Amino acid sequence: MIAAGLLATGCSGGLTGNTADVAAPSVGPSPKAPPTGYDGLVGLPLSEYGTSEKEDLLLYQTNEALVAQCMKSRGHATYSKRKKTISPKNTRAEKEVLRPAGNWGYIGHATAKRVGFHVAVPLPFSEGPKGRELKDYNVCWDRAEKKLPSLTNTKGWKLTQDLFGRSFQVTSSDSRVAVARKNWSSCMSAAGHPAEDPQKLADSFRDAKKASVKEIAAAIADESCTRSSNLAGIYFAVLTGYQQRLIAANTKVLTDYKKQVHARVDRAARLLAAPGTT
Repeated sequence: MIAAGLLATGCSGGLTGNTADVAAPSVGPSPKAPPTGYDGLVGLPLSEYGTSEKEDLLLYQTNEALVAQCMKSRGHATYSKRKKTISPKNTRAEKEVLRPAGNWGYIGHATAKRVGFHVAVPLPFSEGPKGRELKDYNVCWDRAEKKLPSLTNTKGWKLTQDLFGRSFQVTSSDSRVAVARKNWSSCMSAAGHPAEDPQKLADSFRDAKKASVKEIAAAIADESCTRSSNLAGIYFAVLTGYQQRLIAANTKVLTDYKKQVHARVDRAARLLAAPGTT
């Protein structure tokens, strides 16, 4: 899933292809904010050129099954019992906690009140293989990769990453977003939590082990000011418009890449369904 990964790493991307001059898109007077930041990200036009959460789960399960099958053939019968359990996020609460805070402000009062900006989702942990098992694991991982090659660093993958980065850059400097962000900032100052940028505000609390009373108060104010300024609605509407223009200027490569993504997902489904894989 491209969008969530890009923002999680703070990637801004460079320019590729016909993206240097992007005309500002038109936006309605009161664009509606997405229910959560996660919904806003996965609903972006460029996200259509990546994989869905359901497809990510399929790819993960296929890779795990291929590695487990290989490990069993190399004498590690208990390896398959170590599989992590991962499931798609379906409820609003689950989606809200994934990415409520960003350059668009803060979406999610319940999460703000409960954990402030401390919304990192811990990954399942299991002790990794060692010794001979590690060597066999590396062999099996390489074999699984050959059966289901990654699209990372392909032409389409690189272009999609670059277009995401470009869309974030031009959206951040768009005058309509700037005005909404200024209104958000004025609201935050009036609430007793001076801040000029939502993302910087959230990041300023990251080093703390857990949310303090001050952090939770700032997150609640952030959520309220995001609503009153409609920062999230304007941000995602403008971002969507820019992405649509970037896609229109790069249709051929993106269409070919989308076909590659679908072909990889289809291959994963066939491999997972093959006798002996699961």
